Amino acid sequence: MEITQPLHRAVQLRPDAEMTVLGDRVRTVRECADRVARFAGALRAQGVTDGDRVAILALNSDVFHEALLGIPWAGGVAVPANWRWSPSEIAFSLKETGVEIMLVDDTFLDLALAVNEMDGVSTQLIHVGEKPTPEGGLDYEELLAATEPVEDARRGGSDIFGIFYTGGTTGGAKGVVLSHDQMMTSAYGCVASGEFASPNGRLMHVAPMFHLADLASWTGGMVVGSTHIFVPMFTPGGVAKMLAEQEITDVLMVPTMIQMLVDSPEIAGLDLSTVGHIIYGASPMPEALQTRARAVFSKATFLQAYGMTELAPVATMLMSEDHDHPVRRRSAGRAAMHCEVRVVDELDNEVERGTVGEIVVRGGATMTGYWQRRTRRPRRCAAAGCTPATAATWTRTATSSSSTASRT
Repeated sequence: MEITQPLHRAVQLRPDAEMTVLGDRVRTVRECADRVARFAGALRAQGVTDGDRVAILALNSDVFHEALLGIPWAGGVAVPANWRWSPSEIAFSLKETGVEIMLVDDTFLDLALAVNEMDGVSTQLIHVGEKPTPEGGLDYEELLAATEPVEDARRGGSDIFGIFYTGGTTGGAKGVVLSHDQMMTSAYGCVASGEFASPNGRLMHVAPMFHLADLASWTGGMVVGSTHIFVPMFTPGGVAKMLAEQEITDVLMVPTMIQMLVDSPEIAGLDLSTVGHIIYGASPMPEALQTRARAVFSKATFLQAYGMTELAPVATMLMSEDHDHPVRRRSAGRAAMHCEVRVVDELDNEVERGTVGEIVVRGGATMTGYWQRRTRRPRRCAAAGCTPATAATWTRTATSSSSTASRT
């Protein structure tokens, strides 16, 4: 499977359909494909070859979307940078992955320049925005205008799509290596739920696109032919207005965003009837907030996704029907369709339901590994008939959890 394949399909089936919306700027599938192919050509002209890493330091935008497609189109590997990090933390990730080219927008231009002054970092900046391009930098739009489109390198399968850095909650941040197959497996598994993305719908990107949560919705949206509407920064009033004006069908948010949204006075009186799917995660949603949010978005299904970057990223889903159950609505749902979930004890034996244990997951979306890190020997399934030759790797997702959290 290839991340770029849905774009090729869209060009064949609906080339004049809207693909991206940023403010008043709307681009069709055909226009996006042309820009992606030109950006890939520009990257190749800058020396990007098979497997070279290219960083993205930017807010949500149509250009971020183009970069996620253009980098693999050129044969490269995407490294989205966490703009919440300090310059030294970003520099660490760039040095570890050997990034030599970084796409940066106006918001983080000063940050990128500061990172470039740090020892061991020297990236070619490709600047997108209205500010003057710094000396030695390249202007994104000028590059596209001066470059002919190139053929897709057709990276796919086990080829690396991207390296995504964790938050470092159990030590230093680590670069999670995810392949095209792993990203697409998770996307297809999520879409198969029927509550993740609307075919040919309008998908709003509110959560930061450097994070796997929003990238999961982006990949799922690519699979089902979504129009992608980008919100650079979340504000309750701005998002409420856009949900109505852009007739959004699908959106992923964290519960704190949902809380701010339903508390916002601007949401009163807006027509939100087009919103069909709300996906949330990163933390549970209090039952009182569930009730209020479902009243505001009365036509929408609510789906909680639980997972981690290492799983590309979804492991379990709490479906809309489970939100009506007095016990299940407090859980993280059941295993998603593309993976298998167990709760085990210290000896890797599956525990009885209701027992505290450790969550382990396996399936086709499980990461390749951590970039340039040695990992311990893979754990194997202990089930009867499972041999090292046929068993998939089990990945730990939490130090401890009640089995009811994912197996109710």
